[in-house]
Amino acid sequence: MKLRSDMNARTAMVYGGAAFLLMIVGFRSIIATLDPDHVGVMTYLSIGAIILEFCLLLLYAQSIYNLGPDSGGGDSAPSGGVADMNGKELSELTKAVVKVAQMGEGLSNLAKGKVREEIKKEVNEILSKAINK
Repeated sequence: MKLRSDMNARTAMVYGGAAFLLMIVGFRSIIATLDPDHVGVMTYLSIGAIILEFCLLLLYAQSIYNLGPDSGGGDSAPSGGVADMNGKELSELTKAVVKVAQMGEGLSNLAKGKVREEIKKEVNEILSKAINK
């Protein structure tokens, strides 16, 4: 099976990739915040929403792909994409992508550790004030 390389096919591939990224990030977030003692309605709603959005993105991607090649002449027009970048631009783009990935990992670590501890501290203060009254 040969993949098309026209703009509609590329857009469809981007939406397909976004669907899988949504699944990974969504379930990672749910697992990171899951309390094993209490699985509430919001957890099930979140899982349902992630799966629904995954299916809708794949359906949309398939619809775009099935539109066929765009009528603009295919690959003869300059695309202005990554393939047209020189080495310096590609290097800068790579650095930017690595920075974004590091920021995402940092936010994940922040959410796992510091924010949870701050919330626990606040809840403990509120509960101790309520008990002492």
